[in-house]
Amino acid sequence: MGQRRLATPKGDDTGKRPLQVKQKSTNTVLNATTTRKGEVFRAQRRMSEGVNAQASQHLINVPVNKSVYNGYGGRQFSLKDQPKRPRAPRPTLKVIPIGGVGEMGIGKNMTAIEYDNDIIVIDMGFLFPGSDYPGINYIIPDTQWLEENKHRIRAHVFTHGHLDHIGAFRHIIPKLPAPVYGTKFTLGMLQRTMEETDGAFTPEYHELNPENHDTVQLCDSFSVELVRVNHSIPDAAAVVVRTPVGNILSSGDWRIEENPVDGKKFDFNRISEIAEKEGFLLFMNESTNCESDGTHTHGEFDIQHSMGEVMDKWSKSRIIVSSFSSQLHRIQLLLEEAKKHDRKVAFAGFSMIQNLEVALRSGVIKVPKDTVVKMEDLIKLPDNKITIVCTGSQGEFNAVLNRMATGAHKYVKIKGSDVVVLSSNPIPGNEKYVVRTVDGLMREGGEIIQNGKTHLTGIGPLHLSGHGYYDDHVRVINAVKPKYYLPNHGEFHMLVHNARLAEKECGIPRQNIFVCDPGDIIEFTSDGAHKIGRIVHSGGTMYDDAGAVVSEVVLKDRIHMSQEGIFIVILTVQRGTGRLLTSPDIISRGFIYMRDNEELMGMIRQYLKQKAARSFSGKYDIEVVKKEIKDEVTHILYDQTRRTPIVIPVVNEVGGAAKAHGRAPQTKSAGQPLMPQPSGKRFPRKQTPDTETVVPRDRSDSRSY
Repeated sequence: MGQRRLATPKGDDTGKRPLQVKQKSTNTVLNATTTRKGEVFRAQRRMSEGVNAQASQHLINVPVNKSVYNGYGGRQFSLKDQPKRPRAPRPTLKVIPIGGVGEMGIGKNMTAIEYDNDIIVIDMGFLFPGSDYPGINYIIPDTQWLEENKHRIRAHVFTHGHLDHIGAFRHIIPKLPAPVYGTKFTLGMLQRTMEETDGAFTPEYHELNPENHDTVQLCDSFSVELVRVNHSIPDAAAVVVRTPVGNILSSGDWRIEENPVDGKKFDFNRISEIAEKEGFLLFMNESTNCESDGTHTHGEFDIQHSMGEVMDKWSKSRIIVSSFSSQLHRIQLLLEEAKKHDRKVAFAGFSMIQNLEVALRSGVIKVPKDTVVKMEDLIKLPDNKITIVCTGSQGEFNAVLNRMATGAHKYVKIKGSDVVVLSSNPIPGNEKYVVRTVDGLMREGGEIIQNGKTHLTGIGPLHLSGHGYYDDHVRVINAVKPKYYLPNHGEFHMLVHNARLAEKECGIPRQNIFVCDPGDIIEFTSDGAHKIGRIVHSGGTMYDDAGAVVSEVVLKDRIHMSQEGIFIVILTVQRGTGRLLTSPDIISRGFIYMRDNEELMGMIRQYLKQKAARSFSGKYDIEVVKKEIKDEVTHILYDQTRRTPIVIPVVNEVGGAAKAHGRAPQTKSAGQPLMPQPSGKRFPRKQTPDTETVVPRDRSDSRSY
């Protein structure tokens, strides 16, 4: 039969055709992935948000503060509330906390007081951020606003010598030059910190004696006087600032001792005298231990008695005492007790030895004759003649006590007959590190004696906090009788509880109490006190162990690498042809162990070879190609591992002249070396906490970017 032609042929039904999947790309490895690009993007975004949150805790824009004491009646402040105030017809008094209020820990204490054309600054501390900030040794306050107004700064006044009050001094004082005022020992500590700089700037120091009620007129607007308080470091003082509007009292850090080691009691008489005759407009009071009930039930002399009990009970043993390096009065009593028991004392720990040198020069400590020996001479003495005083009571990994426990110390290794006394309490967040050190000491067979465990050891109190408790705060506030109250030096919950204490126990009206954040401005006028917004810049500057500034971008990379690792791919191609000259190199650090993941490495190499063959064959933009490699390698790695490491593509082009990249070869000019010359900069030693007021946090690094 012949073929039959249709007059109206019917078109193909495309719905009956087999489904054809559109190819994702020309790369077979990338096509084999089963993860959608959107999922990879969302994983990267989650990582970015986590790291941004973790790395920006020290930055302050508009912090959440809905406390009823926030100065706005509990309403959250926003930038639209920032007043555009005309210049006041007459000068007003302003108090601006630069740091030390409600931050990510306790530290960075710094406050500016402004009137008319004059500013004074109280304290310059830093903050230890802890494991949240890998590679960051400390954070200092952001002083941009002060630098913009440095021509108006008349003086810097310091309350005491702990690092959370003086640690930023060497970084800030060259940028904000002005006379420096403090007690004798505090000035000695400031001078010691300046020895760690290059010596290009020497501050002007002025000593004030609290016992003599020394008063100095700083400028037309301000005069200051230091008032004696007790603390865990010698020569601590509160600061009375006299202004045209009224008197301000900044408490510094304090506790109340009825029988202090140096005989210098908390000067309630002077505070009461000023309160009765002149009155206090504002009391800026520390908040660290205001939540603890009651008051201190023992003093430093009770701790000396407990040390004597240890020496009596273990009279044939070597005794090792670990304490804060700033507890110099306790060290004084320990030296006296060792002298009574015919023991020699050796000191270990850089910060402890440095603090002792300052104390000896300042005359705040007296060493009994023939009591102190060098560490290297201990081997010549029998155990019953040896007492060692060292740092490491907080379980710091590289501190002296931990190195003794692990056998890494040069002169001392723990043995079964040793007695180790921890004359401190763990800082909140350090508990697990202290336990680690205690376990290590016990594994060596040593006897461990800790504070607060009298029922186990039969030994009395071994530590006394440097901060007042609830009843102590009530006593001090009632003595000051301020019109306005500003809790400072504490985390946010401490500030709020301090504010409640002042309202409940001392009768200060709620509208007269201000729980602040760094950068808030409190203005005092004839109409009263009000918050009037915030300064533009507040936050912190990060420093590493070498004393160099660390940018936020570097910190984010560190956090990301600490969790996800880094993955580097290296291509070497011939310029012009784009031909691969070697097999792609891959470097993985903190991500996967390459020997255990050969299949994945093979996939990445196959992808890179195909990518190079198609991308470098004609004209190309190398930056565009690197961006594509970064995104596509990230896609493959996430598809296989569900992780997003930092991916760094490196493309080395070999061949051709240097001018192909627009660069001329570097040549050496006459008399000019190619290598930069050493700057001669002296970097300071790594800072370590020396006071229980510094609270390093221990949080898991669960966020990245």
